[in-house]
Amino acid sequence: MSFKRKTTRQTTTTPLVSTGIHSLDDILGGGIPLSCSLVLTAPDPHSEYDQLVLKYFLAQGLASNQRICVVGSDTENWTAQCMWLPPNSARQIADTVDEDTETQSDEKIKIAWRYEQMKPFQTTVGTSSSTGATADPCCTFDLTTRIPPSVIADAVKAQDLLFLSIDGSKDNLSTTSVLKRLEEVLANGKTQTPLRVCIPDLGSPSWGDLKAHNLLHFLHCLRALLRRYPHACACVSLATEWSADHVATGWYQKLGWMSDGAITLDAFSGNPALAAAFPGLHGLLRIHTLPAPTTLVPASDRFSTLRGTGTGAGSGENNLGFKCTRKRLVFETVHLDVEGGVGERRTTAPPSAVDVQPSIASKKIVAAVVEVELEGTPSPEPVAAPVKKSRKRVGFQSDRPEVYDF
Repeated sequence: MSFKRKTTRQTTTTPLVSTGIHSLDDILGGGIPLSCSLVLTAPDPHSEYDQLVLKYFLAQGLASNQRICVVGSDTENWTAQCMWLPPNSARQIADTVDEDTETQSDEKIKIAWRYEQMKPFQTTVGTSSSTGATADPCCTFDLTTRIPPSVIADAVKAQDLLFLSIDGSKDNLSTTSVLKRLEEVLANGKTQTPLRVCIPDLGSPSWGDLKAHNLLHFLHCLRALLRRYPHACACVSLATEWSADHVATGWYQKLGWMSDGAITLDAFSGNPALAAAFPGLHGLLRIHTLPAPTTLVPASDRFSTLRGTGTGAGSGENNLGFKCTRKRLVFETVHLDVEGGVGERRTTAPPSAVDVQPSIASKKIVAAVVEVELEGTPSPEPVAAPVKKSRKRVGFQSDRPEVYDF
């Protein structure tokens, strides 16, 4: 006889907002939870992939008719450079095929008959997949399209798009003034509409002479401010000089402590060896912290497919990377090409296999020697031609011949 304790368990779910990238939403467990902050770093000085993710975050907010607050210098021009929806579809949510694979749709690949019914190998998630309770569906943006000026003008007129400029020349710190102005925006805003806070290039020279502890204090205060106003979330990208791990001891770990989520987009521009090993990718994605506002375990551990920890995907965590095509940014699992990186399947031995036998013959082979005595056979003598003889019995010399004689 078994007993079960009756308890009333109440689970609180935090609304999520989409980042504008389907694969990144999957990695985060459905999107960025409200009242949380996400920090993006990109240590490569020749790329701005963190800025690109932040622009997706802003464009998704405009497409979802949400309120947006952009903090930084020259915010109007930065907003005008964001991507927008394709011109043929005002709100395209259906799954799209990458331009790299569209040319191969008419080609019939010859494979074994037993594999023809299997699904093609997927390295990322489709645009139709959704994880978690998102407040707005993720749109499909086109990097070749820019936001129309009329959309920005209408959002500014309706006070759904706010710009907060910074001034690092004042006596007080720019981070302190920004926090005060953000608190005013959060307190006077509409609580029923989500507010997205975009802070690009935090710690750049326009912010003044900031130290490492100033940035950590700003991120900590920003997270506390979002907890007080749970209808808002923030996405912050650090400047290049503050994105490397050698800024301070355990810098990435400290960023994860001061924010709800911290990820690094490490491009291959500074490492040609990785670029040659993974020609289909542009960099690796490193996860330091994932948002978990109301639970001890992040939602990504239960719902993510790319991380390999979702239902039916097994245990463990896959290596993640990203690539930027002509029209979109995609996060996917890192994998080798066919036959461990070989482009074509080999049907003959490689040229290096010819030298295998001489190399083996040149080695010194040491083997154990066993003395064998043939019963009824005289000592071996050289013969001119081999003669077929009858089968002989072989006996091993030992203390117990009844065991080894056969």
